Amino acid sequence: MTAALPRHAPVLTDASTYALVDADSTIRRVFGYAKQGASYGYTKVKGLHPLLAVVSTPTCAPLVVATRLREGHAAAARGAGSFVAESLAAARAAGATGLALFRADAAFYSAEVVAACRRAGVHFSITVRLNPAIRRTIATIDEAAWTPIHYPHAVWDDDEGRFISDAEIAEIAYTAFTSHRKKEQVTGRLLVRRVRRLNPASVSQGQGELFAAHRYHAAFTDSTLQLVQAEATHRGHACCPALKMPMFEAL
Repeated sequence: MTAALPRHAPVLTDASTYALVDADSTIRRVFGYAKQGASYGYTKVKGLHPLLAVVSTPTCAPLVVATRLREGHAAAARGAGSFVAESLAAARAAGATGLALFRADAAFYSAEVVAACRRAGVHFSITVRLNPAIRRTIATIDEAAWTPIHYPHAVWDDDEGRFISDAEIAEIAYTAFTSHRKKEQVTGRLLVRRVRRLNPASVSQGQGELFAAHRYHAAFTDSTLQLVQAEATHRGHACCPALKMPMFEAL
């Protein structure tokens, strides 16, 4: 069992001090008509749509602690709350008994997921979609509150059609899930990263730039880390290699 593995091999060193728990869904293509649960999802590829969760520390590689196999047409967020609860319990049993941070993309942004983190005593850092409430909150951030950052490695931006190496970040208090009951509402930190639009294709023909335009990315967290470190730690979720493994590849 995964919980017993760390007692026999040094796979989660320092997990009792600090650990990261990452969850994501992935599409695994399958072939043949007899594959149970195989169907076409949003990627238009026939396959399965499993959930994966891994735990890691700054000194060790990720260890898979939970999986859930689902039909190919399953929505990305289906079962996220219960899956996160199971994943965090497995991470604790595997030795992540100290300070822990759960990271995920916007499919996991829900009151159920945040509640599971709080019951487990785990901090959360979850990407949020730019809905009207988030956009209104971002618009209230003072211009002087933005802090420049530089990516250690430039990343390719499909929307801009160029490599991005610089951005600005800021944070603001935010209360999530206000449509839920009062006890399910959560106040935390909204971490916002913005990248200036420089692609000429984003400017109407014959018009110059009257003011700077940006694209925004946001994450909701209760992390106690300082802004720059908290934003960089959240961004590291997208680089977690274990969530991209072909665990469920089938013939």
